Amino acid sequence: MLSQKRSKNVLTSPYFIPKNFTKPSQDLLIRKDCFINNRLSLNSLNAVYYPITKNDRKAFKNPKTSRNVTEFQFKVYDLCSQIPEGYVSTYRMIATALSSSPRAVGGALRVNPFAPLPVPCHRVIASNFFIGGFDGEWFGRDDKSRSKKEKYRSEKIDRKSERLAKEGILFDNEGWLIEWQRSSQIFNDFDVSKLS
Repeated sequence: MLSQKRSKNVLTSPYFIPKNFTKPSQDLLIRKDCFINNRLSLNSLNAVYYPITKNDRKAFKNPKTSRNVTEFQFKVYDLCSQIPEGYVSTYRMIATALSSSPRAVGGALRVNPFAPLPVPCHRVIASNFFIGGFDGEWFGRDDKSRSKKEKYRSEKIDRKSERLAKEGILFDNEGWLIEWQRSSQIFNDFDVSKLS
């Protein structure tokens, strides 16, 4: 389990910026080598500045939508950031923790400006163990003429599958989570008390 602790205005975890790091502009990516002691095991990924304080969150504009990130979206991102590497959760599990709907959670993750780290939305799948959508794309939504197997294949969904495979989460050729992982790799231990 990841260790997380709060100090004054700073959350420390492998997925958050070290407290002695100077706040970058919103558009600046923080390279993995800026992290102390190379704590990220997904060394091919970059982390993005993630606002912690209420004032920083209020002022943060999503570069994908040019709108402010809502309080609900930050709650979804906070819970999603609790999913450890090597585990997945579902839209429904996050929605249940927030007393919301899976569709609302999916909508928040679709415009996640903090991907892939500190908010690893690629670790969220459908409640029926289907790989689900990624980066605003859901299987088969755009082209009804494609076969079931073709609907599973897309550049965006392949990226999600590859990221999860690097973490040990495997799907079959049609996009279903491998059977033996369905009980051992599901994360549902969300700590809602840490939501701001």
